[in-house]
Amino acid sequence: MVDVFISYSRRDGEMVSTLARAMEAEGYRVWWDAEIAPHQSYGDVITTKIEMAKAALVVWSPDAVGSEWVRAEADMARNHRKLIQTAIDGVTPPLPFNQIQYAELTDWRGEADHPGWVAVKRSLEDLCGPRVPGEGPRPVPPPAVPRPAPRVPAQPAPPPPAASRWPLFAGIAIGGLALAVAGGVLLGQRGGGGVPAAVPSASASPVALSSPAPDAAVAVVPAPVAQAEPAGSIDDDVPLPDPADMTFADSSTRLIRPDEIGTMGPSTLKVARNEIYARKGRRFRDPWLRDWFGRYAWYRPRHDEVALNPIERRNVALIRRAEAKYGQ
Repeated sequence: MVDVFISYSRRDGEMVSTLARAMEAEGYRVWWDAEIAPHQSYGDVITTKIEMAKAALVVWSPDAVGSEWVRAEADMARNHRKLIQTAIDGVTPPLPFNQIQYAELTDWRGEADHPGWVAVKRSLEDLCGPRVPGEGPRPVPPPAVPRPAPRVPAQPAPPPPAASRWPLFAGIAIGGLALAVAGGVLLGQRGGGGVPAAVPSASASPVALSSPAPDAAVAVVPAPVAQAEPAGSIDDDVPLPDPADMTFADSSTRLIRPDEIGTMGPSTLKVARNEIYARKGRRFRDPWLRDWFGRYAWYRPRHDEVALNPIERRNVALIRRAEAKYGQ
């Protein structure tokens, strides 16, 4: 499992490489997108790695501040409560991340006692647990191999016991008892004792085994009533969106409250607004939105324009007002 996910701008690759090696030297498993294979989807891999990592470290720089991908990754890390922020080149994290503490690493060159690096290590220990520098995560010891049991010399088999005569005597006794019972039954019939109770009378009426008793209560279970599918503008052959993929899975059926989006960053707001259109199959001109929603099986871009219901229109307007404070 990955301990630390690093979010950064590619122009800061040299600094990030130094940071990654320093964290690995402290014993943490580190992942950054230099490890993405050519056949893998960038968005899918990033989402999975952030969710699996114990901590997500963002390196804010002038280029990172202008990167929507870095903002989106920082949003996701903050929502998962695993965000660690660093800054280089004298930059301040953008809104709303400037409300969260960050470590200044502008002049850090790998020194172990640098205040910013000491703060990073403290956060790593809180989120990932302590590590032994230079050893990495401790491996799980292999299972112990069981020792073979000592060999015991084979002992000669004991002689078979002498055959007992008890079964013969028991058989004779049981046979005699059976003859006595049979004789008693014959004598009883000759004496006019009637038919034994265990034998049914020939005149008795047959019993209808397949019919229940007259007063038996039969439970009748009503057949389930099929519910009609709600009408909508989503195409019938398109799978329904997975609620886990949505910021607000019910934004088409209820009004979003302002307090629900008050702390969201610009990238999260952008996704929340456009997922209303995405679930209806809108084709996006923005490459970032095409890539974001393109990783979901339910997103089928078919329409240049889609119709919104009154609730959706009000939710879109609310989110746009929240985005306005970021200048978007």
